[in-house]
Amino acid sequence: MTRRRAFTLIELLVVIAIIAILIGLLLPAVQKVREAAARLTCQNNLKQIGLAAHNYYDSNDHLPPAYVFVETLLPSLTGKPRQFAPAWDHIPPIKILSPVDPGWGWAVYLLPYLEQQNVYNNIDIAKNTDSPTNVAMRETQLPSYTCPSDRLPGVFPVLDINNVPVVNAGTNSYTGNYGALMQLNLDPEKGNGVFFRNSKVKFNEISDGLTQTLLVGERPAHFAQVPWVGAITSGTVRTTPNAPVYTSVILPPMTMPMARVGLKPLNDPWSEPYDFFTPHHAVANFVFSDGSVHAIRTSVDLTTLQQLATRAGGEVVGSWK
Repeated sequence: MTRRRAFTLIELLVVIAIIAILIGLLLPAVQKVREAAARLTCQNNLKQIGLAAHNYYDSNDHLPPAYVFVETLLPSLTGKPRQFAPAWDHIPPIKILSPVDPGWGWAVYLLPYLEQQNVYNNIDIAKNTDSPTNVAMRETQLPSYTCPSDRLPGVFPVLDINNVPVVNAGTNSYTGNYGALMQLNLDPEKGNGVFFRNSKVKFNEISDGLTQTLLVGERPAHFAQVPWVGAITSGTVRTTPNAPVYTSVILPPMTMPMARVGLKPLNDPWSEPYDFFTPHHAVANFVFSDGSVHAIRTSVDLTTLQQLATRAGGEVVGSWK
């Protein structure tokens, strides 16, 4: 009679242990390969954004604004019948200083140069970003503005200061460079970078050099969710729940399309939504004003990062590569 040899229980356990060890050794390698691929895709996104910015410049002779703000006027009351308001005839129009309307940001103006002309054509620029006529485009998630390492991209509810939803919007993993050490939330039009409210920066105004000045950098949705369309009136920017930071902050809508370099280094655990932040390990991807893309170490000297953020600071920039 033929006897078949089988694995003993000990042999089976040894085989399982060996397989488990091999899997344990392989998983980190697979994760590294995936992250490397994601980082390259992110860099390619930024490269396309940089090229689009230059093509926009060629057509308009300036870079796009961080977002557009237009002061509106109430009509004069002189048309009212005298019997109802005889003393109002001389009252001039009243300015309404809304902080962001219409709010369309740099990412919208670059659409035609990112092979997204159809998306741009379907946006009613004459209306505000929160207009019901723009809901379909506002809720579109665009691959060009999505980093593969961003863990929470997609459509999200924009909340007002009282936690009431204003609109839904698609996220942006990237943000324009407002500059360094300026009050973005208080003075949105005074940025010393290349993007600020109603900005139309020309290359000759970037006297620090296009190769030494940040254009657009990273700010993933799992750190702070912001709409790619620009700034939304009555909306807020918030630290995303469970973000890899210690603080939970609520900021006004002008923070949506831009960030600045402040007093904290990249990926500082006390970072706030108006800071740059990277989802990658040890490096943050930026496209510079000359269109080149570089991975900056998160350990880079803070002063150097501040110098890279200004367009005309006149500094001698230290080593960052």
